[in-house]
Amino acid sequence: MNRRELIRLLGRHGVVQFGEFKLSSGGFSDYYIDMRRAISVPAIYREIIELMTGEAVGVELIAGIESGGVPWASMLAYRMGMGMIYVRKQVKEHGTARLVEGIYEPGQRVLVVDDVVTTGSSIRKGVESLKSVGLDVVKALAIVDRSGGAADAGAELRSVFSVGELLDELKDAHQ
Repeated sequence: MNRRELIRLLGRHGVVQFGEFKLSSGGFSDYYIDMRRAISVPAIYREIIELMTGEAVGVELIAGIESGGVPWASMLAYRMGMGMIYVRKQVKEHGTARLVEGIYEPGQRVLVVDDVVTTGSSIRKGVESLKSVGLDVVKALAIVDRSGGAADAGAELRSVFSVGELLDELKDAHQ
């Protein structure tokens, strides 16, 4: 499947929606990207994971950002034969009370994964949490970058798709 076909599949399955939406950043948008829908469609997630594999070279662990990045980090780690950890949004008040969950050693090289980035605040907080436990964050990877490359992720930020690429392909189909 080529990129254009994949993007159209995202639109067909409601991963990219048009309307009026409030974003987690507090802003409003006339489109919404719901990557949680994509994990329900094997034809979509298989292709996206394959596109992500090139970014996982030279790392030892894949870290997911709770909650949108966790399934993607898990699938990518499995595909690459690597361990996976995840970063909570806040320390839980029971059990081990950890912010970073999973097995890791200080100094390990990590790729941080999230589904969609707008301002970069979620990934940046995750990067800070990973660094605070001694991990070496090599780069961050979002499936979709809504920021136009302007997000402050606290590490080099890469993406599978830019929002412009998605919208350019889907706007014609939406109108």
